[in-house]
Amino acid sequence: MTAMHARYTRTAVASVALMRIRGIGRRAAVKIVDSCIETDDDVLHFFEKAARHRIDATLLLEAWKFAEDQLGRSAFAGIASIALTEPDFPPRLRNIPDPPAVLFIKGDPLGLRSRNALAVVGTREPTDFGERVAERLASSAARSGFVIVSGLAKGCDTLAHQGCVGAGGIGVAVLAHGLDKVYPAANKGLAQRLLDGGGCLVSEYPMGMTPVRTAFAERDRLQSGLSDCVLVIETDIKGGTMHTVRFALQQGRHLACIDHPEAWRSEPKVQGNRQMMADKLAAPIANGEALVQLLNFLRGKSDPSLAVSDGNNHQTSMTF
Repeated sequence: MTAMHARYTRTAVASVALMRIRGIGRRAAVKIVDSCIETDDDVLHFFEKAARHRIDATLLLEAWKFAEDQLGRSAFAGIASIALTEPDFPPRLRNIPDPPAVLFIKGDPLGLRSRNALAVVGTREPTDFGERVAERLASSAARSGFVIVSGLAKGCDTLAHQGCVGAGGIGVAVLAHGLDKVYPAANKGLAQRLLDGGGCLVSEYPMGMTPVRTAFAERDRLQSGLSDCVLVIETDIKGGTMHTVRFALQQGRHLACIDHPEAWRSEPKVQGNRQMMADKLAAPIANGEALVQLLNFLRGKSDPSLAVSDGNNHQTSMTF
């Protein structure tokens, strides 16, 4: 989706406007929009219908004008805005417990509807072993036809995206801020390579939103939500990657992690992996053969409605 094709609808404007009003979060905004708007033309009557929800008309009008200007500037910058209630909203995200009210997309959105998608995530400071395998595994999965989903952060995310674009694959980078910027700035070039390769950047945050700590944890639910399986390269027990792990289990996504060679198993950065395998929550990936078997398994059950919903089933449903 280039700047010429980026679009936004009145439905998206309504959703963004509602979330600017104190006391209305994304869940409430979705509920109100769903009850007020059946087609995009219904927004002509939106203010009248919103009054039934006791929303101050003056505040809503101000919020509407701000949102319309913001989404218009976003479209000019090549950023599309799609509301949850619209048919083009990514199907995987639609069915997670807490979907975004609006998704902002820069680039080609085709990868968001791919039959096969693998999230590759992990610590910002991987071991030497983790550095070697992260790029290699993402590259292998991309060559096998999987869209690679990650967060463009330092460390494992960066390596996963590099492996994907290096293999000529399609990547999705889920960001925790507005798409008018790339964070960290050092990955601006990598983000452009991802876009040039037919991938996209996505966020639930509008243009101009800067990174804040809580947004990174919220972003993690979208990484797992856009994938069929989350593959953890490395994480310690309390690492930020564990947010994505928990979301994957809540969303019924498959979970796998690198099973390190003996020489690396005492490293702090792999203790989260060890714990997941001990709890039988994640399929162990110890070598290339195990990865091939995982990808073959996912090809057979890539529809997220077929994903296991109980963490205790992840290990038994992926026998290697």
